Amino acid sequence: MVVVEEQVYTVEEYFDFCEVHEGLYEYVNGEIIEMAGETPIANEIAGNIHYFFRTILKGKPFKTYQNAVKLMLGKGKIYRIPDMMVIYKEGVEAKAVRKPALIVEVLSEGTKDIDRRVKLVEYCQIESLQYYLIVSQDMSLIEMYRRVGKKWEFEFYTNLSDNINLSFFETILPLNDVYENVEF
Repeated sequence: MVVVEEQVYTVEEYFDFCEVHEGLYEYVNGEIIEMAGETPIANEIAGNIHYFFRTILKGKPFKTYQNAVKLMLGKGKIYRIPDMMVIYKEGVEAKAVRKPALIVEVLSEGTKDIDRRVKLVEYCQIESLQYYLIVSQDMSLIEMYRRVGKKWEFEFYTNLSDNINLSFFETILPLNDVYENVEF
């Protein structure tokens, strides 16, 4: 991730900037940060998860998004672009979404520290969020943070035969669905 310029931007300037520049950019407290490109494997994994949730949530009060949709955090001082997310329908706005129930980040060499530390703290402060999944693209490994009341529990899954219980959505996510057509 690269900071675009040493300048403080308003949210409006951020959205204007995104309109005229190619690529994906996040906004953090006035800084516009260019996101690294995505590998074909990361895209395949995010697509597999997106397909799974889009299918099982059909007819329910959620929308699913992959990649280029901005997620507003807090009072709008941070806009992130997760690899995949499930949003409550009432959280969909014109330029961004809010009220996620699930966020997925697929790890890369350049983002793994931010995904595991900075974004973990930011995302776990979102009241509507039930799950944060951090997914490896180098091996079969999913780190799951699950909201339990006011606390968060951590679990990890490593076997393709593992199933992740997502009771909030009344479903089970099989790792072999996440990693379908992915070779390590």
